[in-house]
Amino acid sequence: MKNIAAFRNVTPGAKLAMVNNKLGNPGLKRNQGSSVEVYDYVKVTPGTAGVVRFFDAVNTKVFPFTNIQQNQLQVGEALAIEYIAFTRISVKAGTIQTFEALTDSVNGLSLCGFSFLLDNSRTVKNNSLTRSFQTLNTKGGTAVNSLFYPDTDLTIPPQISFTAELNVPANTDSTTADTDVYYGIHLFGTGAILNLKSNV
Repeated sequence: MKNIAAFRNVTPGAKLAMVNNKLGNPGLKRNQGSSVEVYDYVKVTPGTAGVVRFFDAVNTKVFPFTNIQQNQLQVGEALAIEYIAFTRISVKAGTIQTFEALTDSVNGLSLCGFSFLLDNSRTVKNNSLTRSFQTLNTKGGTAVNSLFYPDTDLTIPPQISFTAELNVPANTDSTTADTDVYYGIHLFGTGAILNLKSNV
């Protein structure tokens, strides 16, 4: 008899529980389910090619350039990444001037190569941002959706370090002398946060 269930889509919550069970953390499934977002911004030199590493130095940053203090989730926290936003902000005299989707601001940045590393193990390797370009976004449901949808829910367990890399080609991005440019990544999805009533 064929096991049809093996080919069905696993929900993000079930994926969190399954991965953490395999890691010896079965108690996570009793934690509070939540909408989770982690993000990081890195200052860049516009137009220049090179690798931008996100979450690598979040301990040196403050809000609004990141919303976490280290590049790992805390005890009892986990995230199944359902979609990713790549963004660009410009900052002048400490004030954010613009906020926009990265592939909208400079078309050529759709050819950036994206990799995601979980404890130095690559779980996404050299995907372009083409799927997040508005007119090529097949999962966006609208022509103005600039989100990157992974084909599987990437899971970040608690206390495992993670980083993301964006290999940026030479491009036409530019800025004025008194304005700084930052590229950002936002990871969104179903997650778990510590539930003291169930775990203490």
